[in-house]
Amino acid sequence: MKIHEITEGADFYGYYKDPKDPDGRTMTYPDGMEFKTPHRSNANARMLLSRIGLDPDFENTGSTPIDDFLKATDKYLRMNVSDKDNPYYDEVEMYDMEAKRFKKEYPEITHVGFN
Repeated sequence: MKIHEITEGADFYGYYKDPKDPDGRTMTYPDGMEFKTPHRSNANARMLLSRIGLDPDFENTGSTPIDDFLKATDKYLRMNVSDKDNPYYDEVEMYDMEAKRFKKEYPEITHVGFN
């Protein structure tokens, strides 16, 4: 297998319960939603989630309530403010900003996660 053939990876999405699903088990995202964070390897997505204290097994646990995600990123950013020049801090800050943007531009979003 060549490196350009690897398709594993994850993007950061905002979700809400699909109103077309009467059981409320299906999550969907807004039509035309823009994503402003880079595509990540699954390993990098797991490391980010672990860094902020969330379950890193996103492939099996599903999405996280957006407010819980924002609490986790806020806690990390406050606890690591002295490391602002660290790339890990910058990465958490980027996803914090993206989740806040989702919440503002797409108020129907209730959850975020990697997919």
